[in-house]
Amino acid sequence: MEIKKIFRIKYYREIFHLKDQFFRNQKLLNIKNKIAISKNISSINRNKLDEIYKLLNEHDHIHKDSMWHSILSNYHIKFLNFVNNNKSNLNHALDNPHSFNIFYGFDDNCKILYKNSSFNFKFKYSLLIIDKLISFCEFLGILKLNNPENHKKINKNLNIENLIKKIEKKIKLKLKFNNPFPGERGIKTSKGILTSREIQAIYQAYIIKRTLNCNEFKNKNILEIGGGLGRTAYYCYKFGIKNYTLVDLLIPRICQINYLSRLINEKKIISKPKLSNFYQKNIKVVSPQFLFSNNVKFDLVFNSDSFTEIDFINQKKYQKYLKKNSKIFLSINHENNHYKVSDYFDTKNPNKYSKNLYWLRRGYVEEIFKF
Repeated sequence: MEIKKIFRIKYYREIFHLKDQFFRNQKLLNIKNKIAISKNISSINRNKLDEIYKLLNEHDHIHKDSMWHSILSNYHIKFLNFVNNNKSNLNHALDNPHSFNIFYGFDDNCKILYKNSSFNFKFKYSLLIIDKLISFCEFLGILKLNNPENHKKINKNLNIENLIKKIEKKIKLKLKFNNPFPGERGIKTSKGILTSREIQAIYQAYIIKRTLNCNEFKNKNILEIGGGLGRTAYYCYKFGIKNYTLVDLLIPRICQINYLSRLINEKKIISKPKLSNFYQKNIKVVSPQFLFSNNVKFDLVFNSDSFTEIDFINQKKYQKYLKKNSKIFLSINHENNHYKVSDYFDTKNPNKYSKNLYWLRRGYVEEIFKF
């Protein structure tokens, strides 16, 4: 009886936590949908498997004041031990990443997250996704912004498929929600399984394109710090922004190569770039050590949900690098840790700094710094 009581407390505590993440009343999220789990099985290109196998000889220098120190120690180390000196094991793990929790810390397709019986499917894999989808539509002007002070429901009879079509028309991009790995959970659509991460990646790529604010955005050089799975890089590539660099720790870099090479011509994904590659239309995946050792110039640097979570020493390194080598820094981060992003850059000049709430995730701010 006591165990059941503890479970109920944990369950309802999590539900209340998830409800706090909604931008609107739960009644406004009751749109017909079906939750689906990806069963897709794809194979990694043999050349990319060899490249990733060689990357395993590298090591990150992670300080203890970074959240990534505990993530490596508790989750990613198990993957590294499993694939150590065994290319067959590596191939299996890359094809089934959810079973090895290698996305932990930057994407949701992890066995340990799904295994948690307290997760409520209706909230996490349905209502939260719908909430973000509506927010994106409100941002784009597809839907009117709901006013909680007025009890009148202005957006009636919403249909997920219709909203996706309207988004495609507005952003001028045909969408396809790629689910190359088994286990990914979200809302079933004609375009694939839609997840919270997917919606945010589309928004972020669209914002990057819009922030560049010129007809020559396709020729601009973009850097993303902490690129997660590589979803934003993928949508930037689809928009035509193909000169793109991802800088990250070893495990995320492995995951980015693994993910992107299944969606884009693998020859366009470069894990060991030369300096000449940085001004060509391909996606480069590099380590922080490589980046800090080379003064590559970028038109825009983007970071989402990681700058405030890395250690202080590397925050200072990125600060120095950005001021010297970039024109614009676009940041989407929370301010819950010791330092916030704006602590590192000048915010006094309104012509070079702007700050707004992030449309798709409560508690996050969207900032632009110009150098």
